[in-house]
Amino acid sequence: MSVHPAGGAGPVRSGSSQDERERAGLVHDVRVGRQAVYDRQRHVVSYQLILRSGNPGNPSFGPAAVQVPVGGTSRGASGRNANGAGGTGADGMAEDEATGEQVTARLIAATFATFGLDSVADSKPVFINLTRPFLTGVLAIPVEPENVVIEVTDQIWVDHELLLGLAQLKQAGYRIAADNYRGDAGRSALVELADFVKIDVDSLPSLVVPGLVAACRLTGATLLASHVADAETWQRCLDLGFELFQGEYLNRPALLHRRVLSPSQMICVRLLNDLADPDAPLPRIEQLVGSDPGLSMRLLRSAHSASGAGRQIESLRQALVLIGPRRLRSWVVLTLLEGTTTPNTADDLWSVLTRAHACQRLAAPAADMAYTVGLLSGAARLLGTDEMTVADAAGIGQDARAALVEGDGVVGHALKAIIAHEAEDEETVISEGFDNTVVSRAYLDSLQESLQLVHDFLGR
Repeated sequence: MSVHPAGGAGPVRSGSSQDERERAGLVHDVRVGRQAVYDRQRHVVSYQLILRSGNPGNPSFGPAAVQVPVGGTSRGASGRNANGAGGTGADGMAEDEATGEQVTARLIAATFATFGLDSVADSKPVFINLTRPFLTGVLAIPVEPENVVIEVTDQIWVDHELLLGLAQLKQAGYRIAADNYRGDAGRSALVELADFVKIDVDSLPSLVVPGLVAACRLTGATLLASHVADAETWQRCLDLGFELFQGEYLNRPALLHRRVLSPSQMICVRLLNDLADPDAPLPRIEQLVGSDPGLSMRLLRSAHSASGAGRQIESLRQALVLIGPRRLRSWVVLTLLEGTTTPNTADDLWSVLTRAHACQRLAAPAADMAYTVGLLSGAARLLGTDEMTVADAAGIGQDARAALVEGDGVVGHALKAIIAHEAEDEETVISEGFDNTVVSRAYLDSLQESLQLVHDFLGR
């Protein structure tokens, strides 16, 4: 049940249940399969990532998975891609309903904007299959190249357009892997360009592999043996001189799972339109992004992934400055492409925005951080989880985390006062150092502002 915000200065609550939010598309699940890649000393040096759905207890990369399609919805006969892995929708969409670009977009978003490279791969490089539009530059890759190895599967036709696109990606700093190379002449130009060549040692005749390894070694590429299934194969690959190894003998795939908020389709469209103007003011962009909790969490995590370990992200504004307009535009395009945005806002959106704006009003000396912390607090309520989980998901800095999780500092006290006001707990408001009348007025003003924002941006 939702209380309609008509009149009065008292607290207003949104009573949508978790099931109702899921039905409205506001909350969905993201699952990413991860398998380690090892060096000759059996040290983990990188990870292969694949988007998954279905049972979290069954993270298999095996034949039941569906191929990541190459620019359409075509499938291989076995339903297995070059790595024995499959792709699927982050929101549980049936695998045969998602296009290749949607699968790729969801995997990029899950890796860098849901889990973050630090948690999904311990900040090690990741191998990711991309479809042709991403490889040729038709669709921009919205992440920095330092820890990304772009895999080109054997389903992608090698021609001048592809090679030109890959050369430009290499120039930008991305590394390229030729996946499932079998010695076919049509892919020799790709192998010449590649930094890594992956050879499926399980599917090739044992007599063929030594010659293939010798030919690939002439290119200077790093050789990776995939589908290492047993100790005998592992030793044979060591003897042949492979440098990297992947397979179930070394490591069974693991499944990472997280519940996330779906970005708003309408806000993303409005934001993309505004970003087309090179003179669009940052406050306007920040206002649009900040009105969408799902998109805000995604961009905070993305900024954290891009910033490295030495930089703390304490506010949404700081994240937007770090990402920059070009990368932000790429993220918005990717978000729309995923197909996981929701046309619904339910009654929950204005309640989250009200908490964020009220927190910002009460903690004016740290307004940017206060808004971000208030927004993440509301997101935790929508997700039905605790603040620490949301802090981890967003990758926020120590000060913002302390305010959100522990209620520390001026921002933390303001947040606790706002939550107490929503619960009609006047004693706690006072104990946090605020006057009930001041908090009530700030909340009412924030409610009116949030309702106006929802109306202006979403027409509701």
